Amino acid sequence: MILSCNEKKYDEFEFSYGNTFETDFSIKFTQNDSVYLRENWSPNDSNDDIPYPKSNTNYTAILTKKEKEKLNTFLNKIDFKKFDTAYIENYQDGEQFNLYFKKNYFEKTIFVRSHHSPQELDSLKNWIVGVKRNLKLTKTKKVLAFKSKFNPIPPPPPPLSN
Repeated sequence: MILSCNEKKYDEFEFSYGNTFETDFSIKFTQNDSVYLRENWSPNDSNDDIPYPKSNTNYTAILTKKEKEKLNTFLNKIDFKKFDTAYIENYQDGEQFNLYFKKNYFEKTIFVRSHHSPQELDSLKNWIVGVKRNLKLTKTKKVLAFKSKFNPIPPPPPPLSN
């Protein structure tokens, strides 16, 4: 079987991530190099020296060619059909993520809040979180909706003033 270089790796791919002390965001990957990102919560809100990301703000960004190729490699190699829809452990803080994948007539949402999730999903999560930290974000007024959104672990309270 010959695969075309132009074959779509996915129809839709979204990823939402929350870490109690660092970030809570959702990202939508398009067929081209654009991504749409919603920063749901950020510790940067009280620091005016850090321009972004800020809570409750939508952004666009562009993946590099290398990042897009790496994403396509991940999505081509991962067999989403074999995974459960949830990997859950009961803990109070930490990280959790949810992904939504659709290709042709197959679609699946996978929620992970566990220290014992499949390596392939953890590798994808680590890569996306790393890429997100380095994106050059541009604010957008575009209304974004995410199928991967979940109820986040609440962020820590603001620091007490002396």
